[in-house]
Amino acid sequence: MRYEPTAEIMSERQVIIVTGSVDSGKTSWCREVAAANPECGGVLLLKVYMENERIGYDALRLPVGDRMPFARTGGQEPSGWIAAQRVGPFSISSAGLKSANAWLTEAARQSRDIIIDEVGPLELDGGGLSPGLRAVLTSPLQRQLYVVIRSDCLEAACEHFGITDCTLVDIGSGEA
Repeated sequence: MRYEPTAEIMSERQVIIVTGSVDSGKTSWCREVAAANPECGGVLLLKVYMENERIGYDALRLPVGDRMPFARTGGQEPSGWIAAQRVGPFSISSAGLKSANAWLTEAARQSRDIIIDEVGPLELDGGGLSPGLRAVLTSPLQRQLYVVIRSDCLEAACEHFGITDCTLVDIGSGEA
């Protein structure tokens, strides 16, 4: 998919949208990119399991490696959890949300390559990682910006955030 450029995204910046369905491997793909580029900043949302059942996500700060509980299913929240938002079966941690957005804002000031994992329904409503994504999109520093967007949110996210010139990496459906 190729979009027309806008003034919001500088012509020397390469925006790479990593897309696919839920569980298609988008985060794993981005983790490989980060491993190959140790200076890459940003946030990955890593799945958290308990007894082989996914109970949520932790935010991982690139390249530092700090990890913060980000989302949990009902009844799986750690002690002291304060919910800031809800999406589907998940409660989003106020502290995790604040940290992840701060990490993205910091990356916008310091990193030339950034990964944002992921843009979905929360961000389309102005929540989730939306503040951090906007900070990154308006920063002149980035050379490569990797934005993970679920395939069912792709068009709406590009329109909502003014992403009009990008390279699309389609990871696929995630089905075996």
